[in-house]
Formats: sequence, C-alpha cells, structure tokens
Amino acid sequence: MSKQSGKAFTKPAETPVDTHDVATFDVRAWARGTAPVTRSVAVCGRPDLMGHIEALKDELERAQAAEFDDQRPLAKSHAVELAQALEAARADMLAAMVVFTFRGLRPGEIEALNAEHGPGDPDAITDFDYRVWARQCVKVSPAHGEPVSGVDWETLKFMHLGDPETEASGLGLYFMRTIAKTANAAASGGGVDVPFSSASSALTQGSSRS
Repeated sequence: MSKQSGKAFTKPAETPVDTHDVATFDVRAWARGTAPVTRSVAVCGRPDLMGHIEALKDELERAQAAEFDDQRPLAKSHAVELAQALEAARADMLAAMVVFTFRGLRPGEIEALNAEHGPGDPDAITDFDYRVWARQCVKVSPAHGEPVSGVDWETLKFMHLGDPETEASGLGLYFMRTIAKTANAAASGGGVDVPFSSASSALTQGSSRS
C-alpha cells in the first residue's frame, strides 16, 4: 500500500464557508473542507548536549563569582572560554532540532495495516507501531532547509532504538515522549483547539501599527 503525501491530508476548503451567517451556512460544504487532526512536535537529535550545556552554565556561574580580586583576571578569561563553548553547544543543539507533523488515522487504515502486516502487540512496541506512526507522518521540517514528506517506519525504529553495529544509540524514552506521544495524540483526535502564539501575535500586531 503506497503512502500518500502530506498534502493529501492538509487540503484547504475549495470554497470558503461563512460559519457566522446562520441563514446561509451549509454543513455539507463545511464538511468538504475538513481534514484529520494534525499535531507537531520539535525533536532534538542531540538531547545528550543538554547535560553538557547545564554543566557549562554551572561552571560559568562559578567562574563569574570569584571572591578575590587577584582571581578575577583569570576568572574572566576562563569565563569567556566557557561562554564560547556554551554558545557553540547551544548552536549544535538548535541545529539538531527537527519538527515532526503527524495526522490522525483515517477509517480503515489500521485494518489495512493489520491485513498487510499482522496485528500489533498491545503490551509492547513492535514494527506494527512504527508502521502506523510512519503512515501518520505528514512532514519532517529540519531547522535549516525545506520540509520533506514523511518518514519510513524503519527510520522511526532506528531513531527509537538505534543500531549497535553503527554505534547509534537512538533516542530511547525521549522518542516515546515526543514522536510516539504526538502521533498517538493525533490518532486519538482529542483536545483540539486553535493554538495561540504570543510571539506571532506580537509581531503581526506590531507590523499592523506601523
């Protein structure tokens, strides 16, 4: 069964529907513009850097808190080196951020996967789960560059478990708390609201006043 691209699940309504006019509102026209729930999550490929950054921050604070004047020149030089190392680590961590977007499942998709690959195990993560999450993945947006359409199930499994032969450790529980949790939330279809961004609101309000 071929995997459809993300565009098939994020289609806009062909004709805008005025939901404010009770007299002319057409439920069927509104329904033609609906689509499954989508959820996005930012995943860091280098979460191991978090501890390194925290350690550098603590060391920098200690260097800046030197008690005696004769320690300050050395402390300042050391603090600059620490700050540079900290900013470099932060840049590496931000560059490793990737946003994954998942959609809800359409009627019959689970049954089709069951028929093709066999049912999953409700008590364990199996290849079936990775196949479902891959089917749900609409797009993957790296920190730099254009988004790509979806991801295959073997890549998701590799992200989760890693590979001893290539010494890739995988994301482990972090994968479950980001990728798996977001995909499952999209599949459940619950908790849908209109996300609010204070950053975008501030920027657009500022530009409208100028």
